[in-house]
Amino acid sequence: MSARRKYQGTTTFNSWDKCKTCKDKDNCNKINKNFTFKIILMDCEGFYYIFKELEKFVHFPTLTGDIEKYEQKLLEYEKKHENIPDLNSQMVVNGTLAVELALKSLLFKENGEFECIHNLEELFGQLPEPHKSILTDKIYKEAHQNAETMASNLSNISNLFEKFRYVFECDIIGYSNFLNNFIHIVCDYAISLKPKDDADNIY
Repeated sequence: MSARRKYQGTTTFNSWDKCKTCKDKDNCNKINKNFTFKIILMDCEGFYYIFKELEKFVHFPTLTGDIEKYEQKLLEYEKKHENIPDLNSQMVVNGTLAVELALKSLLFKENGEFECIHNLEELFGQLPEPHKSILTDKIYKEAHQNAETMASNLSNISNLFEKFRYVFECDIIGYSNFLNNFIHIVCDYAISLKPKDDADNIY
């Protein structure tokens, strides 16, 4: 079985003869690494934004005890969604791609590379410290998980990006609220680390 392909950044400096002996090569590679980290996060932000908009749009009204108010919300929901196709698959695809990029950005930030895979469980397991511990603590608290439930839920959502792209191929498919919580927690954390200094501004 062949080794998995790894993404190691956009730079080819190490293969250029004129760069091999350059005194500024390390700094050049560092600048390129920061640039690539920021680009990955910008891509993540775009898919995350679409996910959040779709999440709000597809959210079904919940019964809070006031039947009349609930019925009114149902009518408003039906009117708002009239002649619009079901968008749950699109929401999941955008959300899982966003969180995949968030995880890959953290791997690239620390290691300068990541495996070209979609498996969220594996990517999370590969996270270096302190990111893995910080995110695990956040997931325990904000998504109401423990080690056992988190491991089970990560396994359940690990391949949803691939499954929901071709949902018609699956006999049965579903997901719990853990997915949405995981997407929000990981994406918000990774995006909070995006460089903001003028020196790192890519525009």
